[in-house]
Amino acid sequence: MTLDKVARGCNTRGKIKKEETMIINRRELALSTLAVSTIAITASGAMPAQAASADEEAVAKKVEAFRLAQIAADPKALGALCWDDLSYSHSSGKVEDKATFIANATDGKSKFLSIEYKDPTIKVVGPAAIVRFHWVAEQEMAADGKKVPTNLHILMNWQKQGDDWKLLSRAATKL
Repeated sequence: MTLDKVARGCNTRGKIKKEETMIINRRELALSTLAVSTIAITASGAMPAQAASADEEAVAKKVEAFRLAQIAADPKALGALCWDDLSYSHSSGKVEDKATFIANATDGKSKFLSIEYKDPTIKVVGPAAIVRFHWVAEQEMAADGKKVPTNLHILMNWQKQGDDWKLLSRAATKL
């Protein structure tokens, strides 16, 4: 049975309009999809995103403090930034605990002329933060004055301890 046959016996004949084709261009579809997605994301995740941003900012400050402490070879600052059970892995495969890392980093056998943490990323997952960056540095050896460049990929894991973030582990890979 067609619409015309139904309409013949109905008092609404002439009042029924034929269906029109709805034309949507890609731009309108993209804009409406973007608007709905933005509203959904904002409504569902505004608070966790703000909390994560505060933690990410706190971790970023600790990472920068760690970089400056390495350049200064400051044992007190390095000790305050590291977890007691630190696992510090070098690109050579050598792994140090907190005491050994601090002793070797501040023994005066070499000094950093520069350390850059390029393209850092920080991802906070609960009470942990995963930090990755490209390490570009230059050291000067105390014994012979030889300058040694290093080009590494670094992975750091920071753990929240109360309101403070501490370095739990660090691993390096040569590039």
